[in-house]
Amino acid sequence: MLGTGTGAMVGLLVVALLVVPVSFAVAARADAKARRLSEAQPSDADLGRAVAVAEVAGRCDQWRQLATRAWLICGGASLVAVVVVGVLVCIG
Repeated sequence: MLGTGTGAMVGLLVVALLVVPVSFAVAARADAKARRLSEAQPSDADLGRAVAVAEVAGRCDQWRQLATRAWLICGGASLVAVVVVGVLVCIG
């Protein structure tokens, strides 16, 4: 019989299972974008292109930060899903 606590656990599991693929997709996309930007940076920039190189480096750092946050969210949601499934197995 599903009680209030079990219903809440199932709802939490559904939310966690929706967050995992979305955050995984965002993390993978941000990682790819950061990698592409870091490879596109010229190593020997003259003074005329120094501003452009700094701008690309700043964008690359922003993509890396986004990727890190998304990977942490993905890992956290995965951990929550595993714990909720464990609890539901134990009580069910």
